[in-house]
Amino acid sequence: MPGPAGATFYIGGSPCAGKSTIADLLARRHDLHAFHCDEGAEPRLALVRRSPSQAIRQLVALPDCDRLSRPPAWQAEQEVNFYREQFPYLLEELRTAPRPGVAEDADLLPELLHRAGIPFARAVWVVPTPRFQLEHYARRPWAHDYVAACPDPPAAFANWMERDALFAGHVAAEAARLGGKLLVVDGSRPVDDMAAEVARHFGLGAGRLSQQRSP
Repeated sequence: MPGPAGATFYIGGSPCAGKSTIADLLARRHDLHAFHCDEGAEPRLALVRRSPSQAIRQLVALPDCDRLSRPPAWQAEQEVNFYREQFPYLLEELRTAPRPGVAEDADLLPELLHRAGIPFARAVWVVPTPRFQLEHYARRPWAHDYVAACPDPPAAFANWMERDALFAGHVAAEAARLGGKLLVVDGSRPVDDMAAEVARHFGLGAGRLSQQRSP
């Protein structure tokens, strides 16, 4: 279990849910370090590639457009398998981090934290509704650029959105099965309010910046 010098709190979930924003708010308010697990991940991925990993080999062997042309259920399943394969390496990074912090990313699946013995009082999962996810991705120019080179960009985008919705469903189902705290984002609440709810769940109190609103 991570000690005082490693990641202390965990925010998992699916893309487009506000995980990184919540983590950054908590870090500012409670003098924590925000660990964004997808930053600086290449050394970890290199270790996974040298392991008997099946999911990452299948994922990296396919160009983006080929991967997005596959059935969304297959894509979501491979994503879950990849997170399972890389988790031991990620957990070691978090355990040896130089200062206490809050870690966030889709990598932090409920079943993986449960298996690692991390108390769910120190974890939360955040997922968007399919409608919220679709509306927000549709407004992001880079998301359309990502699929622009595919033979059928609208179909690739639709498969991508369905994959992420299936992944969000997996996270929500596992959090419910294991008794983890789940927040569902539908756009009706300011992210500042959700960050305050997560802080209460973690027992962080008011926080030194609690009177400031997020920019």
